[in-house]
Amino acid sequence: MTKLSDRKQKILNALVDDYIKSAEPVSSGDIQSKYMPEVSSATIRSELNALEALGYIDKPHTSAGRVPKAEAYKLYCRQAFQSHEFTEQDLSAMTERFSKQVTSIESLSVEAAKIISDQTNYTTVFVANNNEDVIIEEIKLVGLQNGLALVLIVTNCGIITDKAIEIPDDVKQAGIEAASELLDRVFQGKKVSSINLDSELNKIGKSIDGYKTVFDEIVTILKNYCLEKRKSVHVEGALKVLDYNENPSEVKNFLEIMSDSDSLEKLVTPDDNIEFSMKIGGEGIDNCAIVTAEYKINGQVIGQAGVIGPERMDYKKVASVLDGIKKSLESVFDDSLTEDIDERKK
Repeated sequence: MTKLSDRKQKILNALVDDYIKSAEPVSSGDIQSKYMPEVSSATIRSELNALEALGYIDKPHTSAGRVPKAEAYKLYCRQAFQSHEFTEQDLSAMTERFSKQVTSIESLSVEAAKIISDQTNYTTVFVANNNEDVIIEEIKLVGLQNGLALVLIVTNCGIITDKAIEIPDDVKQAGIEAASELLDRVFQGKKVSSINLDSELNKIGKSIDGYKTVFDEIVTILKNYCLEKRKSVHVEGALKVLDYNENPSEVKNFLEIMSDSDSLEKLVTPDDNIEFSMKIGGEGIDNCAIVTAEYKINGQVIGQAGVIGPERMDYKKVASVLDGIKKSLESVFDDSLTEDIDERKK
């Protein structure tokens, strides 16, 4: 949209500020008396007309005041991330919480979501990336009765499955043992995340004949495990939606989304790899705003956070907390990296 003049921007910020606090349409007189006494009410009214024409604000039929539209909130939110305030004391307390509580990707998700939700008083979703490589150490098939075989997959992280699978009728016990040896030879030492089915099939050629069903089943198990462990999703404060939404249907939809990990991951993934972003509605949470942040350590994405609240949420507070999380994570991870390097030097 058209870049706003400094005065238009100041008036728009004042209008959004006031509407967030009062939830009432804001008039030119309100802006003049509370925020810009040096500017005449007539001038402010003229600028409000221009902002309305540009699509930033709207005028309810029953009111002389204006209310912000989605574009106004987005612009306001972007500026909040550029001018937020977070005290050193708050940052120190946050960093200490991470240092004491975070021992794994799962605990990172839980603690980050708790801190953000506690500080902002809004529903928070944190999706942490699990970048740990799972390496296959052994695959074993154990023949059972009724045409079944037990699959044991052992990795550097322990046993990841002991699932029973169906075995084709023409595969006898000797065939099960042969299939077990073949699968172990093919997959041993490989990273689960990098397994390529077509490539492995080409390498072993006809030796897979008679075992392809079993082979496909094993690959499916491994891929599903990899997908499950790739992300750790945690929601904190889901019922805080009741603080600002009394529509039973919308609340029901909201809570359903909060219980769906796939939907949550899509919801908090920032657009176009932007560090901080904001959107209104979508993914079944209409009439809500979602402010998202992406967190990186040494250039690697470790997770995404999403704060979900009303359109008129306190964006300045949210921006401050999300940036505080960024600084705290950097501090904790940098300290851990330094300790690891020092330990290696001994």
